[in-house]
Amino acid sequence: MSRQDTERLAGIYSSHARGYADSWGPVIRPMGQRLLDALPWDGARRVVDLGTGAGTHLPEIRRRAPGACVVGVDRSPGMLELARRHGVPLLLMDGVELGFRDSSMDVAVMAFVLFHLDDPVLALREVCRVLRPGGVVGTVTWAEDPEIEASRVWEAELDSHGARDPVTPRPRRDEPLNTPEKMVGLFSATRFEPMKVWVERFEHHWELDELSRMHLTFGRSKRSWNRWTRALARSFSGASASGSKVLHLKLSSTVLPSYAAWRVGQPDP
Repeated sequence: MSRQDTERLAGIYSSHARGYADSWGPVIRPMGQRLLDALPWDGARRVVDLGTGAGTHLPEIRRRAPGACVVGVDRSPGMLELARRHGVPLLLMDGVELGFRDSSMDVAVMAFVLFHLDDPVLALREVCRVLRPGGVVGTVTWAEDPEIEASRVWEAELDSHGARDPVTPRPRRDEPLNTPEKMVGLFSATRFEPMKVWVERFEHHWELDELSRMHLTFGRSKRSWNRWTRALARSFSGASASGSKVLHLKLSSTVLPSYAAWRVGQPDP
Protein backbone atom coordinates (compact mmCIF):
# COMPACT_ATOMS: atom_id res chain seq x y z
CA MET A 1 0.00 0.00 0.00
CA SER A 2 1.43 3.38 -0.97
CA ARG A 3 1.81 6.09 1.66
CA GLN A 4 -1.00 7.99 -0.06
CA ASP A 5 -3.32 4.98 0.20
CA THR A 6 -2.37 4.54 3.84
CA GLU A 7 -3.18 8.18 4.59
CA ARG A 8 -6.48 7.87 2.74
CA LEU A 9 -7.54 4.77 4.68
CA ALA A 10 -6.50 6.38 7.97
CA GLY A 11 -8.57 9.44 7.08
CA ILE A 12 -11.64 7.33 6.34
CA TYR A 13 -11.39 5.52 9.67
CA SER A 14 -10.80 8.81 11.50
CA SER A 15 -13.91 10.44 10.06
CA HIS A 16 -16.01 7.33 10.77
CA ALA A 17 -14.37 6.37 14.06
CA ARG A 18 -17.39 6.73 16.33
CA GLY A 19 -19.65 4.82 13.94
CA TYR A 20 -17.12 1.99 13.68
CA ALA A 21 -16.62 1.78 17.44
CA ASP A 22 -20.35 1.72 18.19
CA SER A 23 -21.38 -0.63 15.38
CA TRP A 24 -18.49 -3.01 14.73
CA GLY A 25 -16.92 -3.00 18.19
CA PRO A 26 -19.61 -5.32 19.63
CA VAL A 27 -19.29 -7.61 16.59
CA ILE A 28 -15.53 -8.13 16.72
CA ARG A 29 -15.10 -8.07 20.53
CA PRO A 30 -16.04 -11.72 21.19
CA MET A 31 -13.89 -12.87 18.26
CA GLY A 32 -10.95 -10.92 19.64
CA GLN A 33 -11.49 -12.53 23.04
CA ARG A 34 -11.21 -16.00 21.48
CA LEU A 35 -7.89 -14.97 19.96
CA LEU A 36 -6.61 -13.62 23.27
CA ASP A 37 -7.68 -16.86 25.00
CA ALA A 38 -5.27 -18.77 22.74
CA LEU A 39 -2.18 -16.64 23.49
CA PRO A 40 0.31 -17.31 26.31
CA TRP A 41 0.31 -14.41 28.75
CA ASP A 42 2.42 -15.71 31.64
CA GLY A 43 5.52 -13.58 31.98
CA ALA A 44 4.47 -11.08 29.30
CA ARG A 45 5.97 -7.71 30.20
CA ARG A 46 5.54 -5.75 26.95
CA VAL A 47 2.49 -6.13 24.70
CA VAL A 48 1.56 -4.22 21.55
CA ASP A 49 -1.94 -4.12 20.04
CA LEU A 50 -1.30 -3.34 16.37
CA GLY A 51 -4.24 -1.70 14.61
CA THR A 52 -5.84 -1.07 17.98
CA GLY A 53 -8.49 1.19 16.41
CA ALA A 54 -10.84 2.46 19.11
CA GLY A 55 -9.20 0.11 21.63
CA THR A 56 -11.90 -2.57 21.52
CA HIS A 57 -9.56 -5.30 22.74
CA LEU A 58 -7.39 -3.28 25.14
CA PRO A 59 -9.41 -4.00 28.34
CA GLU A 60 -9.18 -7.76 27.76
CA ILE A 61 -5.47 -7.55 26.97
CA ARG A 62 -4.83 -5.65 30.20
CA ARG A 63 -6.91 -8.17 32.17
CA ARG A 64 -4.84 -11.06 30.82
CA ALA A 65 -1.49 -9.31 31.29
CA PRO A 66 -2.05 -7.13 34.40
CA GLY A 67 1.64 -6.51 35.02
CA ALA A 68 2.59 -5.76 31.45
CA CYS A 69 3.18 -2.47 29.67
CA VAL A 70 0.46 -2.51 26.98
CA VAL A 71 0.73 -0.14 24.02
CA GLY A 72 -1.89 0.50 21.34
CA VAL A 73 -0.75 1.40 17.81
CA ASP A 74 -2.88 2.69 14.95
CA ARG A 75 -2.56 4.85 11.84
CA SER A 76 -5.87 6.67 12.42
CA PRO A 77 -5.83 9.71 14.76
CA GLY A 78 -9.63 9.61 15.08
CA MET A 79 -9.56 6.02 16.24
CA LEU A 80 -6.79 6.68 18.75
CA GLU A 81 -8.77 9.57 20.19
CA LEU A 82 -11.54 7.13 21.09
CA ALA A 83 -9.06 4.60 22.46
CA ARG A 84 -7.75 7.12 25.02
CA ARG A 85 -10.57 6.25 27.40
CA HIS A 86 -8.86 2.92 28.14
CA GLY A 87 -5.88 4.61 29.80
CA VAL A 88 -3.26 2.81 27.71
CA PRO A 89 -0.26 4.48 26.02
CA LEU A 90 -1.11 5.05 22.35
CA LEU A 91 1.12 5.67 19.35
CA LEU A 92 0.28 6.97 15.89
CA MET A 93 2.37 4.60 13.81
CA ASP A 94 2.37 2.62 10.57
CA GLY A 95 2.24 -1.13 11.11
CA VAL A 96 4.95 -1.80 8.54
CA GLU A 97 7.33 0.76 10.07
CA LEU A 98 7.18 0.17 13.81
CA GLY A 99 9.23 2.51 15.97
CA PHE A 100 10.23 -0.19 18.48
CA ARG A 101 13.63 -1.70 19.10
CA ASP A 102 14.45 -5.17 17.87
CA SER A 103 13.31 -7.96 20.23
CA SER A 104 11.55 -5.48 22.55
CA MET A 105 8.05 -7.03 22.73
CA ASP A 106 6.70 -10.27 24.19
CA VAL A 107 3.25 -10.41 22.59
CA ALA A 108 1.74 -8.71 19.52
CA VAL A 109 -1.98 -8.71 18.73
CA MET A 110 -3.25 -8.06 15.19
CA ALA A 111 -7.05 -8.26 15.28
CA PHE A 112 -8.71 -7.61 11.89
CA VAL A 113 -5.64 -5.88 10.49
CA LEU A 114 -3.96 -8.11 7.89
CA PHE A 115 -6.68 -7.75 5.25
CA HIS A 116 -6.07 -3.99 5.13
CA LEU A 117 -2.50 -4.53 3.92
CA ASP A 118 -1.24 -4.92 0.38
CA ASP A 119 1.75 -6.87 1.69
CA PRO A 120 0.88 -8.68 4.93
CA VAL A 121 4.17 -10.60 4.81
CA LEU A 122 6.07 -7.29 5.09
CA ALA A 123 4.02 -6.38 8.16
CA LEU A 124 4.54 -9.80 9.75
CA ARG A 125 8.30 -9.55 9.21
CA GLU A 126 8.24 -6.17 10.96
CA VAL A 127 6.30 -7.70 13.85
CA CYS A 128 8.81 -10.54 13.95
CA ARG A 129 11.60 -7.98 14.23
CA VAL A 130 10.16 -6.30 17.32
CA LEU A 131 9.21 -9.54 19.10
CA ARG A 132 11.84 -11.28 21.22
CA PRO A 133 12.83 -14.85 20.31
CA GLY A 134 9.99 -16.97 21.62
CA GLY A 135 7.60 -14.00 21.47
CA VAL A 136 4.12 -14.56 20.11
CA VAL A 137 1.83 -12.88 17.56
CA GLY A 138 -1.89 -13.57 17.39
CA THR A 139 -3.97 -12.63 14.34
CA VAL A 140 -7.63 -12.84 13.41
CA THR A 141 -9.15 -11.86 10.08
CA TRP A 142 -12.25 -12.72 8.08
CA ALA A 143 -12.57 -16.15 6.50
CA GLU A 144 -15.70 -14.87 4.72
CA ASP A 145 -17.14 -11.46 3.90
CA PRO A 146 -19.06 -10.48 7.08
CA GLU A 147 -21.54 -8.26 5.24
CA ILE A 148 -25.15 -9.45 5.52
CA GLU A 149 -27.81 -9.42 2.80
CA ALA A 150 -29.68 -6.56 4.47
CA SER A 151 -26.58 -4.35 4.10
CA ARG A 152 -26.25 -5.17 0.42
CA VAL A 153 -29.92 -4.28 -0.15
CA TRP A 154 -29.48 -1.03 1.80
CA GLU A 155 -26.56 0.02 -0.38
CA ALA A 156 -28.37 -1.01 -3.57
CA GLU A 157 -31.31 1.18 -2.56
CA LEU A 158 -28.97 4.12 -2.03
CA ASP A 159 -27.44 3.54 -5.46
CA SER A 160 -30.88 3.36 -7.08
CA HIS A 161 -31.74 6.77 -5.58
CA GLY A 162 -28.60 8.29 -7.12
CA ALA A 163 -26.51 8.40 -3.94
CA ARG A 164 -23.42 6.55 -5.03
CA ASP A 165 -20.31 6.39 -2.90
CA PRO A 166 -17.86 9.05 -4.18
CA VAL A 167 -14.89 6.98 -3.04
CA THR A 168 -13.67 4.13 -5.22
CA PRO A 169 -13.94 1.03 -3.03
CA ARG A 170 -10.76 -0.77 -2.13
CA PRO A 171 -10.74 -4.40 -3.24
CA ARG A 172 -11.25 -6.88 -0.43
CA ARG A 173 -8.09 -8.69 0.62
CA ASP A 174 -9.61 -11.53 2.64
CA GLU A 175 -9.17 -14.24 0.03
CA PRO A 176 -5.42 -14.87 0.57
CA LEU A 177 -6.06 -15.18 4.34
CA ASN A 178 -9.33 -17.11 4.57
CA THR A 179 -8.20 -20.67 5.34
CA PRO A 180 -5.73 -22.20 7.80
CA GLU A 181 -3.71 -23.49 4.86
CA LYS A 182 -3.36 -20.00 3.40
CA MET A 183 -2.37 -18.57 6.77
CA VAL A 184 0.31 -21.23 7.11
CA GLY A 185 1.60 -20.28 3.67
CA LEU A 186 1.62 -16.60 4.61
CA PHE A 187 3.55 -17.10 7.83
CA SER A 188 5.98 -19.54 6.23
CA ALA A 189 7.68 -16.55 4.59
CA THR A 190 8.73 -15.31 8.06
CA ARG A 191 10.64 -16.67 11.07
CA PHE A 192 7.39 -17.47 12.88
CA GLU A 193 6.71 -21.05 13.94
CA PRO A 194 3.08 -22.26 14.15
CA MET A 195 1.33 -22.74 17.48
CA LYS A 196 -2.32 -22.89 16.40
CA VAL A 197 -4.27 -22.00 13.26
CA TRP A 198 -8.04 -22.40 13.15
CA VAL A 199 -11.43 -21.10 11.97
CA GLU A 200 -14.51 -20.64 14.18
CA ARG A 201 -18.16 -19.83 13.54
CA PHE A 202 -19.92 -16.91 15.26
CA GLU A 203 -23.52 -15.79 14.99
CA HIS A 204 -24.33 -12.08 15.28
CA HIS A 205 -27.85 -10.65 15.22
CA TRP A 206 -28.27 -7.05 14.13
CA GLU A 207 -31.25 -5.19 15.53
CA LEU A 208 -32.82 -3.02 12.83
CA ASP A 209 -32.04 0.21 14.69
CA GLU A 210 -28.46 -0.96 15.20
CA LEU A 211 -28.03 -1.80 11.53
CA SER A 212 -29.54 1.52 10.45
CA ARG A 213 -27.26 3.44 12.80
CA MET A 214 -24.24 1.61 11.43
CA HIS A 215 -25.12 2.52 7.85
CA LEU A 216 -25.67 6.16 8.76
CA THR A 217 -22.41 6.54 10.68
CA PHE A 218 -19.82 4.27 9.05
CA GLY A 219 -18.49 3.16 5.71
CA ARG A 220 -19.70 3.33 2.16
CA SER A 221 -23.36 4.02 2.96
CA LYS A 222 -22.44 6.91 5.28
CA ARG A 223 -20.52 8.58 2.48
CA SER A 224 -23.41 7.96 0.08
CA TRP A 225 -25.94 9.33 2.56
CA ASN A 226 -23.87 12.46 3.10
CA ARG A 227 -24.04 13.26 -0.61
CA TRP A 228 -27.80 13.48 -0.69
CA THR A 229 -29.93 16.56 -0.64
CA ARG A 230 -32.36 16.78 2.25
CA ALA A 231 -35.28 16.18 -0.11
CA LEU A 232 -33.80 12.93 -1.41
CA ALA A 233 -32.96 11.79 2.11
CA ARG A 234 -36.54 12.39 3.25
CA SER A 235 -37.80 10.47 0.23
CA PHE A 236 -35.59 7.48 1.02
CA SER A 237 -36.41 7.60 4.74
CA GLY A 238 -40.12 7.69 3.99
CA ALA A 239 -39.85 4.75 1.64
CA SER A 240 -37.92 2.80 4.26
CA ALA A 241 -40.45 3.54 6.99
CA SER A 242 -43.32 2.40 4.81
CA GLY A 243 -41.83 -1.01 4.09
CA SER A 244 -38.17 -1.06 3.09
CA LYS A 245 -36.85 -4.28 1.65
CA VAL A 246 -34.40 -4.35 4.54
CA LEU A 247 -37.23 -5.01 7.00
CA HIS A 248 -38.03 -8.32 5.36
CA LEU A 249 -34.51 -9.73 5.37
CA LYS A 250 -32.77 -11.83 7.95
CA LEU A 251 -30.69 -9.60 10.22
CA SER A 252 -28.57 -12.41 11.64
CA SER A 253 -25.26 -13.31 10.10
CA THR A 254 -22.88 -16.20 10.50
CA VAL A 255 -19.33 -14.89 10.43
CA LEU A 256 -16.19 -17.00 10.13
CA PRO A 257 -13.06 -15.45 11.64
CA SER A 258 -9.74 -17.05 10.71
CA TYR A 259 -7.23 -17.22 13.59
CA ALA A 260 -3.50 -17.80 13.89
CA ALA A 261 -1.10 -17.85 16.85
CA TRP A 262 2.61 -18.06 15.99
CA ARG A 263 5.84 -17.98 17.94
CA VAL A 264 9.08 -16.31 16.84
CA GLY A 265 11.70 -18.94 16.16
CA GLN A 266 15.29 -18.68 17.27
CA PRO A 267 17.53 -16.68 14.91
CA ASP A 268 19.73 -18.61 12.54
CA PRO A 269 23.23 -19.22 13.95
